[in-house]
Amino acid sequence: MLNSETKSDFTGHVVTLRNRFFRAYGFWHWGEGLQTVLFTWYMAFHANLSATEIGFYQALVLSPFLIFTISGGALTDRIGARLSYVLSTSLFGIILISYGILDHYLGFVAELFFLYCILAGIVSAILNPAIDTFIPGASNLRVQDNSLLAANAHNVAKLTGNLTGLLLPILTATGGFVVNGILMMVSVGFLSAHKPAAPPPPSTTPLDAISDKRIFRRIVDHYRACPENFDIFLSSALLGLIIVPAGYILMPLVLRQRFPDYGDLIAFIGISSWIGAILATVTAKQLSPKIHKPGVVSLSIWGGYGIGLLVLTVVSSFQALCIAVFVFGSVKVGKALVYGNYLHNSPIRERGLFVAIDQTAFWGLATLGTAGMGFLVDQIGLNPTIIMTSILITLGVVTLTLRGNFIRMVQA
Repeated sequence: MLNSETKSDFTGHVVTLRNRFFRAYGFWHWGEGLQTVLFTWYMAFHANLSATEIGFYQALVLSPFLIFTISGGALTDRIGARLSYVLSTSLFGIILISYGILDHYLGFVAELFFLYCILAGIVSAILNPAIDTFIPGASNLRVQDNSLLAANAHNVAKLTGNLTGLLLPILTATGGFVVNGILMMVSVGFLSAHKPAAPPPPSTTPLDAISDKRIFRRIVDHYRACPENFDIFLSSALLGLIIVPAGYILMPLVLRQRFPDYGDLIAFIGISSWIGAILATVTAKQLSPKIHKPGVVSLSIWGGYGIGLLVLTVVSSFQALCIAVFVFGSVKVGKALVYGNYLHNSPIRERGLFVAIDQTAFWGLATLGTAGMGFLVDQIGLNPTIIMTSILITLGVVTLTLRGNFIRMVQA
C-alpha cells in the first residue's frame, strides 16, 4: 500500500500532467529555458561580445521590469490575468520568430538586437505577473503544494529548454528563435483552455488607479501590515540583484575563460543547474508536510549558495564546473518554499499587483546586477568578482536572519 506521502506525491504528479495551467506554465518555461541558453550563446559565441557588452544586453532585456512590471500587474488585475497573458505572450512569440528571420538575412546587427531586447523585455514584464496569479488556485491542493508543483513544472521545463539548447549548433540562431516563439504560442493555447479550481474574484481596482499615487500607498500599507511579505520581497531583491546575475554572468564567463573548447556545450551548464533544481524541488515536495519553517530552510539554502560560490575560483575542469553548477541548482527551491506564503498573504483582488512588485524586485534589480557584474569582471577580474559576490550574498542572508521574519515563518 502507498503511504500518505507517496500518495500525495503521486497526486501532485497527476495534477501537474493533467492540469492545463501547469502545461501552459511548462511550455512557457520550456521556451524561457531555451531563451536563456540561446540568448547567452548568441552573445558569447555567435556574436562574440565582450563581458561588458554581454552584461549590457542582459541588463537591457531586464530593464523593462523596472518600468512596466508594476503597471502590468495592476493592468492584469483590471483586465484579467488570462487576457493579459494571452496578449503579451502571443506578442512575445511573434517577436522571437521575427528576430530569428531577420538574423538569418542580416546577421547580428547591434541596433536590431537592441530593439529586440527592449521589446522582449516589455512583454516579459507584463506576462510574468499575469501567469503567476494562477498558482494559488491552479488546483484543489494546498497553496504551498501548488507553489511547489509550479516550481517543479518550471524546473523540468527549464531543463527541457536547456536540453533543447544543445541543438543550437544544428538549429543555428534563426532556428533557435523560431522554435522559441512556437513554444510560447503553445503555452498560450493551453492557458486559454485552463479553468482555475478557484476563479479569482473580479477586480475592484479603478482603471485610473493603475498609474496614480494610490498604488504606492496600497503597497506601503500592505507591507507594514504584513512584514513577512516585506521580507520575502527583500529576499527577491537579493536574488535579483546578486544571485541571478551570478548565473547569467559568472558561469558563462568561467566557461569561456577557462574552458573555451567547450563553448558549444554551454547548454550543459544550464542542464546541470536544472537537474539540481528538480531534485531539490522534488525532495522539498516530498518533505513539504514536515517543513514547518520554510523561511529557515530558504535562508540555509541561500547561505550555502553564497559560500559555495567560492568553488568557482578554483574549478579545474569542465566536468567539475558542471558538478558545481548542479549543486548550485538547489538555490532555486529557496524561492518556491516561501512564494506560496507571499501569494497567500497578498490581497486576493490585487494579487497581480503584488506579484508584479515581487517580480520587479527579482527581475528589475537583475537589470542592475547583470550590468554591474559584467562591468566588474572587466575591471577587477573574474575571481575577485566571484569572491565579492559570495560576500554580498552572505551579508544579505545574515540581514534577513537578523530581521527575524524568515525565522518565525510557518507554512501558509
